[in-house]
Amino acid sequence: MNGRLRIALCAATATFLTALCLWPLVIPSGWLFQALALLLVVCGVGTLLRRISAPRTLVPLVQLLTVVLLLTAMFASSQALLGCLPGPAAWTEFSDLLNSGFNSMNQYAAPAPALPGLRLILVGAVVLIGLVVDALAATYQRVALTGLPLLALYSVGTGLHDKGPLWIWFLLSSLGYLALLMVEGRDRLARWGRVFHGTPATLAGVSGGNPLRAIGYRIGAIGVVVGLLLPLGLPSFGSGLVGHLGGSGDGLGNSIITSVNPLASLAQTLDQSSNRTVLTYTTNSTSVAYQYLRIVDLNEFNGVAWTTGTQKVEPLPNQLPAPQGLTPAVQQADMRTDITTQAGYNQQWLPMPYPATDVTVNGDWDYEAEGRTLIGADSGTNAGGRSYTVTSLILNPTAAQLQDAPAPPAAFLKTYTALPAHMPASVKADALQVTQGATSAYAKAVALQDWFTTGGGFSYNTQISGDTGTNAIAEFLVNKQGFCVQFAATMAAMARTLGIPARVVIGFTPGSQQSDGSWVVGTKNAHAWPELYFSGIGWLRFEPTPGIGVAPGYSLNSASSTAAPTPGASGGSTAGAAPKPTGAPACPRIEQRQGGCTPAKAQAAASAAQSSQLSDPLLPAIVAAALVLLVLLLLVPMVWRLRLRRRRMRPRSPELSEQQVLDAWRELLDSAWDLGITPDEAETPRRTVARINELGGLDTDRRAAAGRLALATEQVLYAPFPAASATLREDVLSVRSGLRESVGRGARARAVLLPASRRRLHEQLRAAVGRAYRKVVGTPLETAARRTRSAAGRFRRRGDGTAGQ
Repeated sequence: MNGRLRIALCAATATFLTALCLWPLVIPSGWLFQALALLLVVCGVGTLLRRISAPRTLVPLVQLLTVVLLLTAMFASSQALLGCLPGPAAWTEFSDLLNSGFNSMNQYAAPAPALPGLRLILVGAVVLIGLVVDALAATYQRVALTGLPLLALYSVGTGLHDKGPLWIWFLLSSLGYLALLMVEGRDRLARWGRVFHGTPATLAGVSGGNPLRAIGYRIGAIGVVVGLLLPLGLPSFGSGLVGHLGGSGDGLGNSIITSVNPLASLAQTLDQSSNRTVLTYTTNSTSVAYQYLRIVDLNEFNGVAWTTGTQKVEPLPNQLPAPQGLTPAVQQADMRTDITTQAGYNQQWLPMPYPATDVTVNGDWDYEAEGRTLIGADSGTNAGGRSYTVTSLILNPTAAQLQDAPAPPAAFLKTYTALPAHMPASVKADALQVTQGATSAYAKAVALQDWFTTGGGFSYNTQISGDTGTNAIAEFLVNKQGFCVQFAATMAAMARTLGIPARVVIGFTPGSQQSDGSWVVGTKNAHAWPELYFSGIGWLRFEPTPGIGVAPGYSLNSASSTAAPTPGASGGSTAGAAPKPTGAPACPRIEQRQGGCTPAKAQAAASAAQSSQLSDPLLPAIVAAALVLLVLLLLVPMVWRLRLRRRRMRPRSPELSEQQVLDAWRELLDSAWDLGITPDEAETPRRTVARINELGGLDTDRRAAAGRLALATEQVLYAPFPAASATLREDVLSVRSGLRESVGRGARARAVLLPASRRRLHEQLRAAVGRAYRKVVGTPLETAARRTRSAAGRFRRRGDGTAGQ
C-alpha cells in the first residue's frame, strides 16, 4: 500500500470516527453504514483518479458527481433516470426531502426517528465533509487543514446532544485526526529514504532512538488527555469541550413518548421488541371502549407533523370544568379509574381516561383546558411512580344527536380545520369520494373510519416509516400500509379537508385484563387515534386502525352512512379486497400534489410504471448529450496525443531535416513522460538519454537507438553542419516499445488514455489565448503608447481650439 492510498483511507476513517458523534441523534442508526459506504466509494474514486494522474481540480469534481449519483440512487431512485441519474423530478424529490428534514430537526428532540429527510441531511453532510477531508489530505496534500472540517462536524454533532459533548466522541475524533497526521508524517519521511521502525526502546526515545518521533507521540497523547481532563478543572466555564465524563444521562432510559413531537417517540416505542409494563389500573367500567388512556392531543398540522401547539395552562383546579360543547341532552355516566404508573415512566403528561372531571394526584401539576390534560408544572414532576384516581365521563350520544349536530363556531372551525397550503389535492379528492352520499359530518366520519378498517384494503404494518407529513399522507393513501400513527394522522387530515374539526391523540389502548380484574398496559399498547368534534357533544374518539383497539359504539352505526368506496386516485382495490401493497405510487408524485390523478391516469400509470421515468422526451436527450460531452472531453488528450505523434513521425523526405530531428527528439521525451519518466529541460540530450536508459531498463539495442537520437539532436543544436540518420523514426519506435515493456498494463493504458504529456496541450492553449488577447488588445507597452498618442492628440486639438467641437 503506497503512502497516498494510506492517507486516503485514514482520511475516510477520521471522518467516520468524527461522524460517530451523530449516532445518538437519530435512531435507528443504519444511516451511519450508508455514510460509511459512500465514504469508501469517495475514497476509491479519488484514489483511482490520482493513480492515473488526473488533474487535481478534476478529482474532487468527479468525486462530487459520484456522491450525487449515489445519493440519487439511495433517496430518489424512483424519480431518477436509470435509478441514479437525477432529473427534474429527482431534484424536486431532493427538495421535498430536505425541507422535510429541516422541519423534522425543528420538531423532534433527540433521538429523532430516522425519517428519509433526516437521513438525507445526515448522510449528505458526512459524505461532503469526507470529500473535503479527502481533497485536502490526499489530493492537495494539506493534511493539517483537515482539522477544520472535522472540527466543524464534531462541533455541530455534539452541539445537538441533550447531554452535551461526551468524552467518547472527542476521543474518537481526536484519535482519527492524530492517526491521519502520523500517517502523513510517515509518508513525508519515506520520501527521504527507507523508514526505520526501530525497536520498542528506540520508539520510546531511549538509547539512540528517534527523539523527534517520540516527542511527537508524547505531545499527541498529552494533548488528548488535557482535552479530556481540562473541563474538570474549570467548573466555572460549564461542562467544557467534552461535557460530562460519566455520560450517565438524565435517567430517562427507554421511557415512552418523551420527544417534542410525541408521534416520533410513539413510532420508536412500537418498534421495540419487548413489551415493558407502563402502568396498571382498576376501573368500574363494563366496556373496554371507554378505557382508552389519553396522554396528549396534537391539534396543529404544519405539513410535516402533528404537534401540540401552544396552549395556555393554569394550576390544577380543585374541580375540573365541564367538557367543552357538552350539553345535558347527551346520556352520561361516571367512571372511576385507579392508576399506578411504573417508576421508569418519566413522562410529563399524566395518562387519563377522557373526558376527566376530577383527578386526585400528588405533585405540582398544571391543567391545559383545551385538551383537558395534566402536565408537570416543573422538571421534577412527571408521571413515573405515581398512584392517582381519575373520575371521567362515559358519553353515549344517539345517532340522531350526532346527525343533527350544528356547525361549530366559525373561530373554532377555522382553528381545527386548518391545513398547510401544500397539502396534496389527492387527499381531499379521496375524502370526497369515500364520503360520497354522506349528508352529515357524523356520517362522513363513520364512512372514513369504515373505509380505513374494512372497505379500503388497508393493512397494519409497524415497519413503515413514522413520517406524517403531507407527502407521507399521500403515499400512505397509495401504499395502504402503516401503523396507528399514519391512520390517525391521515383520517384527521381528511376530516379537516371535509370541514370537520379534528385532531390527533396519543395514549394507550385498554391493555390486558388480569385474573384479579386489574388491567396491565405495556409499551405495545401505545397508540394514536383521531378525535372529531361535534357541537353539543364535544370531542369524540374514532378508531381507523384495522385490527387494533376497540371502536366506540356511536361510531359503529350511521343511518346515513354508505359503503365506503375505494377512491380511484389512490389506486386502491374494491371494498373488501385484501391489502395490496405496491412498490410505487399508481400516479406520479408530482401529479398527486397537483391533483391531476384521475382513475384513467392511475390505471395508465400502473400499467406503464417501468417506463414512466422515460416519459419526458427532453430528459433522456439532455442526459445523453451530457454523457457524450463528458466522454469527448475525456478523449481529448488521447486524440491530441495520437495526432501529434502521427505528425511528428510522418516521413516527408529521404533525408531528415533539422525540424524532423527535433520532432523525433520531442516524441522520445513525450513517450518517456507518458510512461512515467518526467522530462528535465535543464539536462543535455546525452544526460537525458542516460536517465531514460536507467529508469526504463532498456536493453543494449534500444540504448544504442536512444544514443543515436541524442547524438543527432546535439548535432542539430550545436554542430555547424549536422548530419542525421534516416533511421531516427525507427529508433524512436524502438525506444518507445522498450519503455512500454518495462511498465505494467495499467501504466500503458494510462499513457494512452491520459498521457502525462497532455500538459503541453494546456501550454499551447494558454499561448493561443495569449496571442489572441495581444492581437486584440496589444501588449502593455503598445497599449500605453496608444494611450499616450491619444492624449497628445487631445492636447493638440485643445491648443488649436478644436476640442469639444
